[in-house]
Amino acid sequence: MVTVLFVHGTGVREPSYTAALEAVRTGLARVRPDARVEPCDWGSALGSYLRAGGVSIPGYATGGPVPARDEEPVREDDEDRLRWAMLYADPYAELGVHALTGRPPGTAPTFVPGAAAPGDALLDLIGRLPGSAAVRTAWDAAVPDVPLPEAVDALLAAPPLRRAAAVAAPEGDALPRLTARALTAWALVRAERPVGDVLVAARDDLVDTLTAELGGDVKGLSDALVSALGFSARLFERSIGSRLLVSRRAALSGRSVGFFGDIVSYLARGQAVRDHVAATLRALPDGGPVVVLGHSLGGIIAVDLLTAPPAGVSVDLLVTAGSQAPLLYELDALPSLPYGSGLPGAFPRWLNVYDRRDLLSYLAAGAFAHDPRITDVEVDNRQPVSAAHSSYWANDEFFRVLSTALPG
Repeated sequence: MVTVLFVHGTGVREPSYTAALEAVRTGLARVRPDARVEPCDWGSALGSYLRAGGVSIPGYATGGPVPARDEEPVREDDEDRLRWAMLYADPYAELGVHALTGRPPGTAPTFVPGAAAPGDALLDLIGRLPGSAAVRTAWDAAVPDVPLPEAVDALLAAPPLRRAAAVAAPEGDALPRLTARALTAWALVRAERPVGDVLVAARDDLVDTLTAELGGDVKGLSDALVSALGFSARLFERSIGSRLLVSRRAALSGRSVGFFGDIVSYLARGQAVRDHVAATLRALPDGGPVVVLGHSLGGIIAVDLLTAPPAGVSVDLLVTAGSQAPLLYELDALPSLPYGSGLPGAFPRWLNVYDRRDLLSYLAAGAFAHDPRITDVEVDNRQPVSAAHSSYWANDEFFRVLSTALPG
């Protein structure tokens, strides 16, 4: 009978390990009832934890549960931060929101013979920006490596600007300021230095200068527009999680410390973990082939162990799922193998299973110079990026791949 030793990944503790172990046993039993799955819960014994109760984490509540705070009051400076986060991802986002809100009530356009429509006048002023000395000075202070004419051309070609210009009000419209912010954001994300390296004062001065040049004379925006922009920014920020992470840092730290802590702890002091896995392998019942199934960090542990297996440890097949071992090897950061050394002669066959949506899974064959002992197999866990890494045990395709690789 073939024996599969299940070596879990980072951050796994009881009761999660037992649940994963049973999922592996159930899935494998459907395709290889002759195989048995044995546990190797190294995390409960040797995993990382906050030895001082979390005193290094700002806001961490020691001695009791961390209260959940789904939402905190949004201050004015927070609101501006949220909107800039949205603009860094999509410089024309505010223009798009403005186009959807339309003209404020009572400001329907009035046709005046010979006069340009407010939106057309704004477009004309945008085209003249490169000729303004004040704009060039403020531009060079904030984004000297981005050509102003190039930014202006991109802005004029942007459909959100055209749509916003079509609903521009004749007076008191926020469009000049929103246009200035869009132009500034477009340049910031294309600059050679990260947006965080640009002085906020230089960024805001550029926005003010552009606003004035475009005929805007008020910083304030209408309550309706502020509400729409704020809602859009908060929705965007929640979707990428940065504000949520800050406001709930203590609670999230408590949950994630095992995940990241195990990685750091293993890379610093991994010998104890390898010794634990080796002792578990030696204690397996005699008879039949032995397979190590390593998930995530468990795959790294297994590769390190099998690179120089200690006495009494013999493995016929290594199976990794969602493993970062190939990446660490290519980065020359794998504890057991310097990059370029290749796998040692006694290393067993290696089946490396990955899912393209699992951003913690990597290809092994190419990294190890296409060693014939390595086979990369792609599966589709049919989950989004956020869930793909932990979904192998719920995927029948994975177990079909595993069953064909197991020794007879």
